[in-house]
Amino acid sequence: MTAIASDYFPKTAEGRVLCFLLALCAIAVCGYLTATLATFFVSQDAQSDRAELAGAKSLQALQTEITALRTEIQVLSQKG
Repeated sequence: MTAIASDYFPKTAEGRVLCFLLALCAIAVCGYLTATLATFFVSQDAQSDRAELAGAKSLQALQTEITALRTEIQVLSQKG
């Protein structure tokens, strides 16, 4: 009923509102199914040891660099 260029379409305001609501429900169901599928794949990645989870490796590298910089700053401040 909500397809474009259909020979059958609602002619009354109530019918059009009903079709609009049905279209919203269809979009919501498709969005829910897509989110469920995406969650499945993300959880598969999270369980894998080889996958980088949300930049965790990059964050670890940044933390290591920050620690090294702090150590270097402490050494320089003790010399002066």
